[in-house]
Amino acid sequence: METKLAPPVRRSLMQRWEPLYRSQLHYLVTWSTRGRRPVLKERHLDAVRALVRAVCEERSIELVDVVAGADHVHALFGLKPAQSVASAVRELKGRTSMRLMQDFPELRVWLRGNLLWDERYAVETVSPLRVERVRERLQHLHRPLDEPLVPEDWARAS
Repeated sequence: METKLAPPVRRSLMQRWEPLYRSQLHYLVTWSTRGRRPVLKERHLDAVRALVRAVCEERSIELVDVVAGADHVHALFGLKPAQSVASAVRELKGRTSMRLMQDFPELRVWLRGNLLWDERYAVETVSPLRVERVRERLQHLHRPLDEPLVPEDWARAS
């Protein structure tokens, strides 16, 4: 008498299993340069944006938007429930700092040392309904100086 206690395992089930997430947590993270010194010029800001996008793509962080000023960076991104916001920020700040210091040695002189970012950062949770409004607000806060401010757009974004 032959009894089958379990069905045969299919080859597709032997691969790595990844859970399907139906929810995502959105965060607005802000960090600044050490001493809040306004040392980031346009060439640095372009590199910061590209580096943040690259790190987010590599670490499966869904980046909504990244904007930066002369002394700070805002990153709006979504994480799966299993991902940690502290780990994501550590990756973003650490990798961008190392690469910027390597590519732009003048930052070491201007900041008088090897640290680019301040150790502190601010995190806000953003509800899914407000993600687009927060993104628009960030774009308006960091618009080019030669672009005029339109009151209707500012009211809609806040």
